[in-house]
Amino acid sequence: MSATAKIEVYTDGLCPLCQWSRRQVDPLDTNRRLEWLDYHDTDALRRAAPHTRTQLGDEMHVRLPDGTWARGYDAWVEVIGVLPRWRWLRGPLAGWPFTSIGPFFYRQLAKRRYQIFGVPPPCDDAGVCSVHAKK
Repeated sequence: MSATAKIEVYTDGLCPLCQWSRRQVDPLDTNRRLEWLDYHDTDALRRAAPHTRTQLGDEMHVRLPDGTWARGYDAWVEVIGVLPRWRWLRGPLAGWPFTSIGPFFYRQLAKRRYQIFGVPPPCDDAGVCSVHAKK
């Protein structure tokens, strides 16, 4: 992978945790290797094809310069791998036991990212919002 090639990072731009994560990571990306994309944006969603908004909403996705995709915990490992002062963590995080426990904790946090911060999730593709849905 080229030292200047960008990684496309598809996140939920309406999620407070995702926004906070980006604010923390952005200053560490001194080589500007990360291109942050909000999958709620129509152009970003088109670029993310064949992935759907629902798939992107389940876990963060990244597209590497060679065209391969990573998602969830593995996507964060890829992001960390391009941060100059943090890339040394990529090796340990990509190995056992982190590859066993990391994805589990990532999925639990991703699944509850709206409840944790008290913000209702965005509307789905059909325009149905959780605040309007019958319980």
